[in-house]
Amino acid sequence: MSTIRQHLVFLTGHRITADASTEEIGSLSKIGVAIAFATFLAALQFGIAGWFLAMDLHIIWQVVMALVFASIGAAIVLVLDRNFIYLADTRYDADKKLTYVYLGIRIFLITVIGSLSSQFTMPLFLKSELAIHSQDMKDGRFSEAKERYQEKYELADKTAGLSNLESKTARLRKEISSLTPELVRQRGLVGQCFADYNKKTKTTYAPDLDEHDIISLYAKDKRECERIDGIYRENHRNYVGPKEAELAQMGVAITQAQSDIDTAKKDIAKDLDKATKINEAYINIASADVLSSLISNNPGALLKYALITLLQLCLELMPILLKLQAGQSPLGHRIALFAYENKTRSIGQVNQSTARRLDAEAKITLAKHEHSLMEKEQFAKRQEYDSNLVKQKITQETENERLRQELEALKRQSSAYLKAQHQFTQTFSQAGNQFMNRVVTPTMSTMSKPFTAKSADDSKKTEQGHAAKEGAKVFNFGGINGLSAESSL
Repeated sequence: MSTIRQHLVFLTGHRITADASTEEIGSLSKIGVAIAFATFLAALQFGIAGWFLAMDLHIIWQVVMALVFASIGAAIVLVLDRNFIYLADTRYDADKKLTYVYLGIRIFLITVIGSLSSQFTMPLFLKSELAIHSQDMKDGRFSEAKERYQEKYELADKTAGLSNLESKTARLRKEISSLTPELVRQRGLVGQCFADYNKKTKTTYAPDLDEHDIISLYAKDKRECERIDGIYRENHRNYVGPKEAELAQMGVAITQAQSDIDTAKKDIAKDLDKATKINEAYINIASADVLSSLISNNPGALLKYALITLLQLCLELMPILLKLQAGQSPLGHRIALFAYENKTRSIGQVNQSTARRLDAEAKITLAKHEHSLMEKEQFAKRQEYDSNLVKQKITQETENERLRQELEALKRQSSAYLKAQHQFTQTFSQAGNQFMNRVVTPTMSTMSKPFTAKSADDSKKTEQGHAAKEGAKVFNFGGINGLSAESSL
């Protein structure tokens, strides 16, 4: 018995030992029984679905299909119910809203699956109604297909065209058979003329005239009758000829129209045969169209369908309803508490990690701020250094400008001095030339004479001349009473 209880509790997602107490398990075994029943019901519904889907196959394949579908349905319901019941039972009190969300999703899935599976269980409960309605739908679809194919191949238009051609043909034949009054009159004249001619030839008799002579005697009447007959025939031919030609064309057109109608009927019959085979193969008591049309047009079938579907949904929702009624089991509460403690511990570790990360980020931010301040201080020092360099550069440029101005002034003074020196040198050269002409030359001419006092003076003057030639510039400023002054540069 404990093994059965373990399996039932296992269906709810929990695992217990053989000696687990009833108080610890709570109502989990009952919920496991409900899950097992819902699984069996889903397997039965899906098995019926596989059976009806394989109706056209061999019985072996039909059984295999039913077993495969039953396994799929049981697996779907078992997995969904087991997971949702376990999630609902192991949630902490703070997560009850999420539990209701899970239960709502499960109810929606059960409703959808139950609605689909009821499509195949309804033939068991509405077999007679579905059989009758399926035959009515086949007949109706056959009539609709017939009308659709007749419109597709334009059978009505082709039949109307053939009827028009036949009516025109009948009208032409009637017109040909009934001549106009003028032709009737001409035909009467021709008959009367030949009747008179025959009467004359038959009633005329003379002993000296034979039959040939009599005919020759009335040859003029015969020619007149033939002329009238030729006119009649010409008029008759002009009247009847176009109509006979049109009648021949109508005959060809009627033959072509009849051939088109026969071809269209063959195509329609072929398409109707295909549609009939499809309807016979797929319109049956397991068809969704048949069930939908039946419950739409038959109130009694609709009520029966609603009650059966509601019963199926209630049976499939039984595990959820039992879980809502029983609440959380002690085992689920202990698991939820353990999970909540782990979650709290994990959140605490995450918060500690977050706090350490925030401290590290704060330190990094502070270091970045200090580094930024240091960079700003260094930048201020660089700016001060650059300012001093600019100041020194400006001072140096100012000093250089002053020196340049002084140099320019010295250059101007030197240029004026050189200009005065040049003028003075030119004057001195003129004076030297005059001195040479006036003093040196007469002195040289008197050197050959005996030395006298005058000669000494001349010798002195000669030495002054040599000094001037050697680069000493001697200026003789004439004085008063034999006094003189010399200047050399």
